[in-house]
Amino acid sequence: MQITNRQECFAVIEEALRELLDELGQEPDAIAPATMLNADLGITSIDAIHLMVLLEDKIGRPMSFQDLAIRNGRYVDDIAVSDLLDFVASSLNLPPAAEAV
Repeated sequence: MQITNRQECFAVIEEALRELLDELGQEPDAIAPATMLNADLGITSIDAIHLMVLLEDKIGRPMSFQDLAIRNGRYVDDIAVSDLLDFVASSLNLPPAAEAV
């Protein structure tokens, strides 16, 4: 899939999140940039790895979950959708956000 901007990138992330949550038997409310993967959606670290595989399949490019989940040598407690968006957009060499999604 060719993603050319951050809005398309967000849509792909939202689609992957909804697919994952459907597999887990959950139906989330709105997914926004401030939504936290664990605190708001109940996504565990194992689920997050599955999410990365779904995203890799959708965008056709490998990504390293560790690059997103480890900061300063330690795993982060939670990841915001905006962090995931920045990570995927950066992986795709998309320009930085001029404004929020």
